[in-house]
Amino acid sequence: MTNSPRKLVAVALAATALTAGLATPADAAKKKTTDVTFMTRNLFLGADLLPLATTKGADFEHAAGNLLNSVKATDPNGRMKLIAGEIAKAKPDLVGLQEVTLWKTGPKNDPAPAKNVVIDYLATLKRELRARHAAYRVVADQRTLSIEGPTDQNVDLRFTDGNVVLARKGVKVSRVRSRDFKNQLKIPTQALGTVSVNRSYNELDARVRGAKLHLVNAHLEAYSPEFRLKQAKELVAGPLKSKLPTVLVGDLNSGPNLPKPEDRPPFRAIAKAGFKDRRTSKPQCCFDDGLKGGKWDHIVDHIMSKPKLKLVKSYVTGRETTPGGLHPSDHGGVVSVLRFTRGR
Repeated sequence: MTNSPRKLVAVALAATALTAGLATPADAAKKKTTDVTFMTRNLFLGADLLPLATTKGADFEHAAGNLLNSVKATDPNGRMKLIAGEIAKAKPDLVGLQEVTLWKTGPKNDPAPAKNVVIDYLATLKRELRARHAAYRVVADQRTLSIEGPTDQNVDLRFTDGNVVLARKGVKVSRVRSRDFKNQLKIPTQALGTVSVNRSYNELDARVRGAKLHLVNAHLEAYSPEFRLKQAKELVAGPLKSKLPTVLVGDLNSGPNLPKPEDRPPFRAIAKAGFKDRRTSKPQCCFDDGLKGGKWDHIVDHIMSKPKLKLVKSYVTGRETTPGGLHPSDHGGVVSVLRFTRGR
């Protein structure tokens, strides 16, 4: 007997309803969650600034000139090209960058700030991301560490550094704030007087494929365990206090297993506030300043969450080298995929 078109439609609708009714709990759970990818990436400013603190006069100018030469020798454009490749490949929804450095020169001993851009990490990184059709935008920028002094190359050299957050296309952000820590290490120098290191953080709310979250990107003090701990406590008391699921990314210069006991308390202060490390256990710090030698044998860069979100996967980046054999940074990058509940 031939079925009528009306009967065939009825049978098809019934089959569809039956299939929908057989959806598994796993399917239902999948619809209620989404995976969000985070990356923390220290770009390495390119040289050690501390030797400038102990010199003055002609010795300072010579040290400052050597500093500029050293930074150029690290091939900043080539390194940012590699890091753009890391980001394009990993496709993180949110990227916390530290040591986002800008170098400028100007007429020697001119009291006006130097304006001639010599090296701009962020501009190069954005250009290289566009070349890879990786759609990212700057959503937070706090670069307030800015120091200028004369060199023996007949120019003044100005150095600017801080933290930046990138968001992938489609990620919505709100309530963006960037601040310097209240507690700052101050270094007395012979040539420039007392210089504040100006460590900082970024914070924002984000919505990613139905998941709402709070992100904090921070760089804690490298040269003083005392100020590092004070800054960690500032994070706990302020930026990390949110009603939303919160993720902290950044270079904390701290960890629970570091060999020096004084380097552990900042991490522990954050962990005590309920934050759990959500990253691979593989170390990714640090190569030496020449970016050719050294090895990764410890962890100071972290991705932490409160509550303890499911870690789907995590890995490190940054072992590639430029044509000249330089790694992109002394640190490796850390990428973690975390699972969130939708629609909170």
